[in-house]
Amino acid sequence: MDFTIGVILAFAVAYISYRVRFLSSSGAIATFLLASVISGLGGIKWSVPILTFFILSSILSKLRKRRNAAVEFFFEKSGVRDHFQVLANGGLGGVLIILYSIQQCELYYLIYLASLSAVCADTWATEIGTWKKNNTYNILNLQTIEQGSSGGISIIGSMGALAGSITITLSGIVWIEISYIQYVILILSAGLLGSFFDSILGATVQEQYKCSVCKKVTEKQIHCGIQADHFKGYSWINNDMVNFFSGLSGALIIIILKNITRF
Repeated sequence: MDFTIGVILAFAVAYISYRVRFLSSSGAIATFLLASVISGLGGIKWSVPILTFFILSSILSKLRKRRNAAVEFFFEKSGVRDHFQVLANGGLGGVLIILYSIQQCELYYLIYLASLSAVCADTWATEIGTWKKNNTYNILNLQTIEQGSSGGISIIGSMGALAGSITITLSGIVWIEISYIQYVILILSAGLLGSFFDSILGATVQEQYKCSVCKKVTEKQIHCGIQADHFKGYSWINNDMVNFFSGLSGALIIIILKNITRF
């Protein structure tokens, strides 16, 4: 019965998200399958955090696009999420809930929240950080760069990352089995460090192109209507891979801290 309810909820979320253009058709299918597994096996405990991330992040993305559409020229993908984006942000959660269903270990839930905290912090850093024009800096050398460029950070964006991490922390706090203080420190740390790790990857190894028409460096292969020239980074490390590594880094931070603190 619980699994059936989870599947029904997954279908409702995927269908509504497709209708309001949060998701493409492939994104809706991926969301249905992923949400069916997470909701069906994990119930409300596992469903609330990922739904909180997905719904609020999608709304922020839509609102930001209306306020500052100019930065869209830098992003490989934005707005309507496809299946690659869904799996990059939530695929690890699907693996973790399967492991949790086999072995009821609360560490899996903390790892799950840590990974979501990282991807939410990264997503909100972008959406809130580019809500309006502000100074943006390269995370490696703090030199001023164009807003929306890969590897960029800003004060407002960092505040957005903190807000995203806090949101995920609160979404799972009802079900945690360690002290609140310890829990908050762990999940907030995983979120913020994961977000900064994402920016470091963006500034170093993420694939980027340079448009021969407008001379801008962008994540898009096609820019100003023509094929852009490869500028730097590895071809297999696109924005989706960077997001996946961001979530994975949040998960690894929890595992490392567990071995250090023995919580």
